[in-house]
Amino acid sequence: MAAKPGSAPVTYSPNLGQKTRPPIFKDNDLDWVRPDGRGFHQCRPAFFRTGAVNSASGSAYAELGSTKVIVSVFGPRESKKAMMYSDTGRLNCNVSYTTFATPVRGQGSDHKEFSSMLHKALEGAIMLETFPKTTVDVFALVLESGGSDLPVVISCASLALADAGIMMYDLVAAVSVVNVFGLH
Repeated sequence: MAAKPGSAPVTYSPNLGQKTRPPIFKDNDLDWVRPDGRGFHQCRPAFFRTGAVNSASGSAYAELGSTKVIVSVFGPRESKKAMMYSDTGRLNCNVSYTTFATPVRGQGSDHKEFSSMLHKALEGAIMLETFPKTTVDVFALVLESGGSDLPVVISCASLALADAGIMMYDLVAAVSVVNVFGLH
């Protein structure tokens, strides 16, 4: 910045006139305990295992906190739509809940929205061009719903696909994030 003749030079200081923000977390916020007994910065305990279903091409079982999921993969196998030749394989995904998975009885059913999201999460990671004219079926069953079900389903399905030997660019990991404090 150039100063006018006869006036004092103007300098820039990033701290002048800048308001300070209060800290996002206060000391007493860090002592906060979640409903499941975990502390503020603690993650849920996790357990993953492949080979959970013998009759499937690949399978995986996952526990993340109290959420329990089992995923079975079948294929690649000849597509029912084999009449129409395709250079890429097809991926079918189905997510369902057991009737006892949720606290409210009878809410267990097929979840088309979760099935669609699972498909979107996996289709970019699978090398569909490596199995033309065939189909891979992914069946996820939520045994117990303890929250954040979809990320557990996606991560477990990725492991089941790897267990089935399906060619993938990489494994898919999923998380859910919540803003508890509502920053302003």
